[in-house]
Amino acid sequence: MKKVNMKRFIYFFVFFLLLTLSLFAVMNALDSRTIQNSLVNTAKNQVSYAESVVNDMLYEAGMYAIQYTADSSVRFYQRQILELGSYDAQMKKNDIEERMKNTLLSSQSVESLGIYWRAEGTFIATRGETLADDIYGSVDKRGWKHVNGSLYYFSVYPYVREPRTPEDIEYMVGVKLKTDYLRNLLQKSFNGGSSDAFFLVGDDLTISDGTLLDGIANKARETVSPDPKHILRFDYSSQGGDYFVLSKYIEPIDAYLVTYTRMSDFLEPLNRNRQVFFASIVIILIIGLVVISTFYRNFYRNVYLLNKKFHQVEQGDYAIRILNRPNNEFGSLFGSFNHMVAQIQMLFTSLKTETDLRRNAEMKQLQAQINPHFLYNSLFFIMSMAKSSPEAVIRMSKHLAEYYRYLTRLDSSSVTLATELELADHYLGIMALCKTMDYDIKLPDELKEQPIMPLIIQPIVENAILHGIEERQGAHRVAISVEGAHSGARITVANDGKPLSPEELRALQASVEAPFPPPGTDGIGLWNINQRLKNAYGDSCGLRFALNDWGGLSVMVLVDFSFEEGGAYAFIDRG
Repeated sequence: MKKVNMKRFIYFFVFFLLLTLSLFAVMNALDSRTIQNSLVNTAKNQVSYAESVVNDMLYEAGMYAIQYTADSSVRFYQRQILELGSYDAQMKKNDIEERMKNTLLSSQSVESLGIYWRAEGTFIATRGETLADDIYGSVDKRGWKHVNGSLYYFSVYPYVREPRTPEDIEYMVGVKLKTDYLRNLLQKSFNGGSSDAFFLVGDDLTISDGTLLDGIANKARETVSPDPKHILRFDYSSQGGDYFVLSKYIEPIDAYLVTYTRMSDFLEPLNRNRQVFFASIVIILIIGLVVISTFYRNFYRNVYLLNKKFHQVEQGDYAIRILNRPNNEFGSLFGSFNHMVAQIQMLFTSLKTETDLRRNAEMKQLQAQINPHFLYNSLFFIMSMAKSSPEAVIRMSKHLAEYYRYLTRLDSSSVTLATELELADHYLGIMALCKTMDYDIKLPDELKEQPIMPLIIQPIVENAILHGIEERQGAHRVAISVEGAHSGARITVANDGKPLSPEELRALQASVEAPFPPPGTDGIGLWNINQRLKNAYGDSCGLRFALNDWGGLSVMVLVDFSFEEGGAYAFIDRG
């Protein structure tokens, strides 16, 4: 079946190449027109983008001018400085100048702001322009002007109505654009190697980001027309090649945005590629048929077989074998595959058996570690309190029954945080009846049903009482708190018992982190718990120790519920 599919693929490949060859002649004729239209559309998009940036820039400049034209501190400036002293008048001027400078901090396109009272000859500007009268003297209305090779927007006061004569103008605000910003805009918008652009401003000003093509500016001035709605096109030829030119009239500043692109850079490679293509297609056809035939005969069938067998192994079929043994490299590869699958099958069988045995042995051992003296002491307490305090006997019996019912029915490799803390609650309740002790357990609702290994918390609580509280006079507090931490949780068991020195803390941490359990019986429980946590939840989990605010010891249990490789918990083999 696969052989038939491979032949169909070969037939399709040959047919596709022949069809491509036959259609190439037709497509090549359309390519020139398509490339040209694409270039023109791209150039139009660039022109539209540059125009939008220029319009935003003009709008920004106009808003700055109107802002200070309508500003009350500017309107009343001349009246106020007549009433103020020299120092206060200078401070008033500095304040207006500083505000104007702060306004321009966020602008990339505006070079300077200036306010000019022609009657008084007063001038305030963000830059030291000394030709205020030459620049502002001829202004008689609001709008854009070309002055000394730069673009200015002027706003006059009164601004609600147009002044009838220049003498009606109280003051004017001028905004000067950055010519370099326009050059940078051209460079960013028209950065192709075969394209360039420039601005025609007025009758003699040309703004560009580099050297212009000879004669293109004069040709543009003769050809462009003031049409603010459409992008106009004309062709231009020179010794360097043939160009198409686009122009867009920007009405507010009476300027033209002109871009030109050399077409020959794109059409000449297309003609050369046409000749190379016909020769290449024949060579590719011959080589392709030879390669496909060789590949199918020597590799495809064997690779397909190996891939199929690997897929079966991924589905869990470890009894699969490859019986075909060709006399080439695949014969050795198939033999290695069979050996690998056989070893995996044996490993999984052995691992499953070992895991089950270890889990059962661990659970039996952990349950056997529960101190039998704890039961004896509880029964003696019941006997001693039977006559004097029946209520205490009832509470003790209830806690004791729930405590041992949990242990005797523990037949799962994992329980929930709520049930584990319930066991600790019963244990602490029993201990609180036997001695003066306060305890507190905090468990967030969202973590109550989170699965966890059994018998992790209770041994730590028991250790806190036996080796902490009972070894310090007056100690009586135990607190258990659970907090979510990233993808896991941090369980803290704190007591106010015997404190440990920094050296003792480091020794305790090193003891539980050791690869083998400590000699004797001291520390076996904590080492066992730490090993189980690492095996179940990863090396980043386990036990941590620290001093708490009570002066006693806090034991932190770190678990990571996202770790999926756990399950084979560690246990102590004393055999």
